[in-house]
Amino acid sequence: MVEANGAAQSIFNQGYKYTFGVLSPANKYLQGVVDMAATLNPKPTRIAMLSADDNFSLEVAQGIVDYAPSKGMQVVLYKKYKNGATTLTAEVQAARGATPDIVLNSGHLAEAIAIHKAAKEQKLNAKIFAYSVGPSTPDFIKSLGKDANFVYDGSQWTPQVKYQPAFYLSVADYVAAYKAKYPDQGDPDYHVAESTAACLALQRAIENAKSLDPKKVRDALAALDVTTFYGQIKFDSRGINIYKPMVVEQIQDGAHHTVYPTDVADKQPMYPTPGWDQR
Repeated sequence: MVEANGAAQSIFNQGYKYTFGVLSPANKYLQGVVDMAATLNPKPTRIAMLSADDNFSLEVAQGIVDYAPSKGMQVVLYKKYKNGATTLTAEVQAARGATPDIVLNSGHLAEAIAIHKAAKEQKLNAKIFAYSVGPSTPDFIKSLGKDANFVYDGSQWTPQVKYQPAFYLSVADYVAAYKAKYPDQGDPDYHVAESTAACLALQRAIENAKSLDPKKVRDALAALDVTTFYGQIKFDSRGINIYKPMVVEQIQDGAHHTVYPTDVADKQPMYPTPGWDQR
């Protein structure tokens, strides 16, 4: 099984030998936001971390708790909520009370929308709002309108990355092919790209194995090291791709832009986020 949408490391810590994941692991999802924040002036240092209680979200959140001190930042609030919850006023009030510079959420689309709506209602102001899952999807902007502006997310891939593929289409050709196939969907988001990448990994392994024998294909996957439009696909001994970096997006004027790392960015971060009463 080559999978594309499950990043929790708990999937890969079971000793499975036939399971591979092309995406970067969950603990990396928001670390790029922290890396980016460390380059900004004035540097934000206080983090409020909200998290759903599913395995993926908890791994994302714990990744920040462990990583933030290395960048001179402090997690001043770490609050968990039930996975799928959409009434999150109490969590947002707690975050407001912690006076954070950065508000991070580790969860999913519906929760990210609920938190952002509550942030406006409760006048929770921060220099950075960033969510692990949600902002990269078209529904986030459709649901929030102009309030989605300035929000960041950690992304597995964006149409602006500059990888040089050795296999399959270039980044630009992939985006063009997707838009030709689905003209009403806009640019592909990272869920689309990583799903394509999983198919490419299996295809390449079958070609390298010159066989459909499961063990031979499995061994070819374990040995795979190829750069695609999605980035490097290579697996550690557990079967997860620890070699591909995450990137950071920001919604600016209703559109997604890559803002970090600088070598793949098409825009500068719009920072700091203006207060709700200044928009």
